[in-house]
Amino acid sequence: ARLGATGARWAVVLNGEGDLHGWVAADALRIAGEHGTVGELARRMDAWVPVGAPLKQAFSEMLQHDAGWVAVLDGSRFLGVLTPAKLHEALRRSVDADARGVGRDEVRFDSVSDA
Repeated sequence: ARLGATGARWAVVLNGEGDLHGWVAADALRIAGEHGTVGELARRMDAWVPVGAPLKQAFSEMLQHDAGWVAVLDGSRFLGVLTPAKLHEALRRSVDADARGVGRDEVRFDSVSDA
């Protein structure tokens, strides 16, 4: 499916090994048309966290880079993105767990979603 056809405004760009190369806006692809490659149009991804990073770090990255989402990486391999909605959900689970006296290491966070 074409990026614009899905309604997405951006897409993550990976290399052949699944490592993060950057991101590209749907508008940039439409403007560029047949000229150039996706890799050439990709912009550097500044907002990212390693898998297993604290939620506070992910939130900090969003704020520092004024980003609407944060990439989650295992080394350089792209795993998915953490959105504000997913971050909020994970924080709510953490607070609920604290209120019930459940250890934070026992709380499961599904914070990575498909881009």
